[in-house]
Amino acid sequence: MAHLIKQKQDQHLKFVLEQPEEVLIEFCKLAIEYISNGVNEKKCSIAAKKLETTFETVKACVEALVCLLMDCTKLHITEEDFQSLKSLNFTEGQIAILWQFVSSKRSLVENILKHSNDGGELHFRDLEWRLEAKVASRSLHNQATPVIAMKLHLDSEVVNEHKEKLVGQERPLEGKNDENQASVSSTRKEVLLQTDPTSLVHLIQVLEQALIDSKTHRVRNFVKSFQK
Repeated sequence: MAHLIKQKQDQHLKFVLEQPEEVLIEFCKLAIEYISNGVNEKKCSIAAKKLETTFETVKACVEALVCLLMDCTKLHITEEDFQSLKSLNFTEGQIAILWQFVSSKRSLVENILKHSNDGGELHFRDLEWRLEAKVASRSLHNQATPVIAMKLHLDSEVVNEHKEKLVGQERPLEGKNDENQASVSSTRKEVLLQTDPTSLVHLIQVLEQALIDSKTHRVRNFVKSFQK
């Protein structure tokens, strides 16, 4: 069991374990809320102020508790196994609180893991776009309103980007073409979108920032806790 507390998690948990047990209980509540709605910046900031520490320290402690919950659920840790936390200088009271936290939310985490691995989510495959312009209407005869139209090609099957080109170069067997086309269409979906240039620029900025955030060690560690 002790190996579940990774070195970075142990460093983050040390802060909350040095606090009274009431503080650990509140941090467990923040971790539960984190799973459902993400980090609650307001509550974390208030906790940081009360404990005379930084927002980043509180957030790191909460994320360490979430990782502990995920790992215990994936490995089906029992209460007896959990008692080995004593070897890491956890008190009996702290172990009891953490076990209540882990056992009470095990079904919730199992559902999250099940849905994240069911393979039914759609993945991006291709994008088509064109620039349109509305030049007149009944109420306004002279205008120039640009609109970007996009078609997203999504697929529930993850396929190598070159596989389709290679398969397309092969000649299909007679009688198999219709069957292959039906199988492909059942996994694919097309989504049509329209937006104006200002909204598109904002969307690009948000996605680029999300891409930058996804490369940080903190986000990578959190994502790993959801993967088997």
